[in-house]
Amino acid sequence: MTSFNQELGPLLADEHWQRIGLVNNTASADLLTPVEQIDPGALLRLYAVNTAVPVWLMGFIVRRSPPRAAVRIVNVSSGAAVGVFPGLAAYGSSKAALRMAGMVLGAELASPLRRLPAPTDVAVLSYEPGTVDTPMQTLTRSQAPESFPSAQLFQDFAARGVLVQPEVPSAEMVAFLEAGPQPAFTERRLGA
Repeated sequence: MTSFNQELGPLLADEHWQRIGLVNNTASADLLTPVEQIDPGALLRLYAVNTAVPVWLMGFIVRRSPPRAAVRIVNVSSGAAVGVFPGLAAYGSSKAALRMAGMVLGAELASPLRRLPAPTDVAVLSYEPGTVDTPMQTLTRSQAPESFPSAQLFQDFAARGVLVQPEVPSAEMVAFLEAGPQPAFTERRLGA
């Protein structure tokens, strides 16, 4: 992260920026398996991708952005962050942790006790895009029910035609990134 900070930090801190956006949308769904079969090394790698780096990036953006820039952060969440789906313990818990970190950042930004410098207009959105037609959905549908207990649920989503095209949630996220003043933290589902 040191080279990232050294290379992008000065660019981000440029006083000419009026708006800065971050979309934490990366995710690994490598561990589609019951809890008792999760490999600890693979779990650490998944948490690094799904949680640790996005949380660090939120802090980096807030720390390095110019004071007058409007900063918008979107943490792409999942129904698995708030609901129980057998076989999605690793993915769901990592998304739940990112959701909570966004809530905590929002509370810290709104706190009258805050002493760290930050831009005056920072807003974090935990966004649940619904069942989006992505390669991750294809992966979940292709798993054997014996190893991934929720495989049939994801197969049913596709069979019923309820998959959302990526352009729909993308447009809602862009609208948030371009929006005027917002609460320090909000969460929203697709279309809500």
